[in-house]
Amino acid sequence: MLTKLRTSIATRLAFILILAGVVSALSTGYLFYSYTYSKEFAQSQKNIRQLAHAVSHTAAIAAYLDDLTLAKEVVEGIAGSDLVKAVELKSTQESLALRGTVPDDAETMKFDLESPFSSGEMVGKLNLVPNVALIKSDARKAAINHVILISVQTFVLITLIIFLLNTQLITEIKRLASRLHGIRIGSEERIIPTQSHQYDEIGLLTHDINELLNSVEENINLERTLRLEVEALENRFRDIFEQSSHGIAIVDIDGKMRLHNPSFKQIIGDECFQKISKQDSLSFFALFDEEKSRLESAAAEVLSSGESRAVDIKVEEGSQTRWLYCLISVMTDDDKTSSFEIVLQDISERRNREEKLKGQAEVDALTNLYNRGAGENKIEQLISSSDSKRFSYGLFMIDLDGFKPVNDQFGHEAGDRVLIAVANRLLGSIRAEDIAIRWGGDEFVVFARLTTDLSEASSIAEKLLNILQQPIECQSDMSVTISASIGIALYPFNADNIETLLKYADLAMYEVKSHNKNSYNFFKQPTFKTSETQSVITGF
Repeated sequence: MLTKLRTSIATRLAFILILAGVVSALSTGYLFYSYTYSKEFAQSQKNIRQLAHAVSHTAAIAAYLDDLTLAKEVVEGIAGSDLVKAVELKSTQESLALRGTVPDDAETMKFDLESPFSSGEMVGKLNLVPNVALIKSDARKAAINHVILISVQTFVLITLIIFLLNTQLITEIKRLASRLHGIRIGSEERIIPTQSHQYDEIGLLTHDINELLNSVEENINLERTLRLEVEALENRFRDIFEQSSHGIAIVDIDGKMRLHNPSFKQIIGDECFQKISKQDSLSFFALFDEEKSRLESAAAEVLSSGESRAVDIKVEEGSQTRWLYCLISVMTDDDKTSSFEIVLQDISERRNREEKLKGQAEVDALTNLYNRGAGENKIEQLISSSDSKRFSYGLFMIDLDGFKPVNDQFGHEAGDRVLIAVANRLLGSIRAEDIAIRWGGDEFVVFARLTTDLSEASSIAEKLLNILQQPIECQSDMSVTISASIGIALYPFNADNIETLLKYADLAMYEVKSHNKNSYNFFKQPTFKTSETQSVITGF
């Protein structure tokens, strides 16, 4: 009960108003008491002065004439007032009349009596002793009455204020609180304002409460809908995560695995999975020895830039080689802790297909030599490397002599056999680092490094002519013999780029074609000078 009273607004408000009324009544009563007391005391003294003034003329006559009878009447008349305790009428010679004891002290009020017949002439004195005890008692009673009146007024006013507050405000607030307390959150129940408060502050408060309840209901419905959507999304993402054909794993900054899906284990294999799933596990980035530095470097870049990085991982498993596509992304949780998301995909089949397509794009389908485009790129890469500056190379443009009659006489199948045989002989006569190209039709290009001196180019050309002159079986029990015209351009002496070398070798080859055939020719015939220590080339 006491707790309810302490927590009740009405009780606390009434207590505050009563306390304020008491404090106000005490302070106001004290002020009014002091004021009324002083006023009543001053008024009594004023009345005594007025009384003395009223009889002063008669008292002056009695003092002038030394008339004791008249003096006694004056004294008796003044002594009849309750405000006067003692009175004495004196002439200039003696005391004419006395009532009570008149001390010669500060309380005694002394009035000079002026002659009624001669202005300015003093004929006696009228001494009055105020009844101070009575005056103070009357003043105190008047002051107390004022204080009581003010206290009663204050009590009545406070009672009226409490009544009005209780009827006009507290009761309505209690009704609102009780009604609001009974409304279930999210329901359609609302507070109906009373008719008397429909347009005042209570009505406005009721309207705002109803609006708040509407907003709460909307938010609850929205939250319920969002919760259902989130649950659906979580289930969907869980299904995607668990059923994805891509391997997905979450690892910390050190590469320690925290979460993975089934495909991740399947892609990396049981042996690798065991290494990173134990308590004292290996970092994912150190799982593949040959790729460790690349993976760690990619992870550092992702952590610093915030952008994803992709790495193709080469995995050696016995005699087999697998390729894994690894996408590394950084993610941050609610605690601002960074982790890596690892997405793996087995791209072995794609890489093998790409390598096969790349090989098919670079290799001539008939002869298995580099085709023209791939051959040019290989030569370009070779002469662009830093090592090429230390070596000399020869570019041999080879055109077959007598190939067209074979094609015309024995058919294209026989011609194809001849081209295949030429290609195989070229490959068998050059080093592994040299390049053999089917340039087109019955034209071939050989790009070979000269390991001794430039005269080696002549040796290579002669060797090529010799092997190409050997009989070639184009049909069963049928062989043909062809020859070749070879044009030679030297790097870097004739030119330092592929286009010019090809142009010069082609010109040198057509020079052979137009004369002897079955021979070779340098774009610019060098002159060789041999000393005891080295061979040099001059004339370029």
